[in-house]
Amino acid sequence: MALSIALALALALLIAGHCLSQLAAKRHQQHLNELQGALLQRAIDLLQNLQKHRGLGAQKDLLSTSQRNILARQLDQLWLNWPGPSLQLAPLQEEWPRLRRNPADFAAHCQVIDGLLQVIAIVETRLCQAGNPQVHGIAEACHGLENLARLRGLSVRAANYSQCPLSLKKQIEQLCLALETTPAGSPLQNVLERLRHELIDSREVRLAPHECFALLTPLIDECAERLRAPLQAAIKH
Repeated sequence: MALSIALALALALLIAGHCLSQLAAKRHQQHLNELQGALLQRAIDLLQNLQKHRGLGAQKDLLSTSQRNILARQLDQLWLNWPGPSLQLAPLQEEWPRLRRNPADFAAHCQVIDGLLQVIAIVETRLCQAGNPQVHGIAEACHGLENLARLRGLSVRAANYSQCPLSLKKQIEQLCLALETTPAGSPLQNVLERLRHELIDSREVRLAPHECFALLTPLIDECAERLRAPLQAAIKH
């Protein structure tokens, strides 16, 4: 009898220990998911703001300079405590001071943005492997967002000239081709048509830099908001 009671108690303790272990593992995974989800959200915020900082970099008017300075302060905060090496991610925040000092450096912005896109792909994979299918496709969508944002940055630069320089024209045309999958008559197609007629193929540029920026920014902001939607369901498995 005593042996049976002892065995029953031992079995109960074993089951309780197993349940507690499973609960602890579940809570640990949930905590990791929340951390990775927050990191993914911050990476998207950084992506959008860096893209905007790059787009404002070639604009010299007072309003654009003021907007860029406000944006730079927001980016200062977003880069604070970037986990980088602690999560086996690139220490991208080390590049930010150089971009802040040289807002017109298009290539340097692109380099950091490409690094962020890699981080987004890594975090998406980790979350999907942990059972969060709602984030699948975010990395690919971010590449699409970058096509739009890069088109904005290049168009702003081209608008500083009386005629679109050949080197910029080729890059802009390639991006337009990549973005031409949307239906005719859509807001994006209307923007692309205007860029062709007033910037790319025009003998004389008829769009000011700030007009190019204003033309594409609402589309970019809308795409960025759609990217954030899956994260609102926020990864609590």
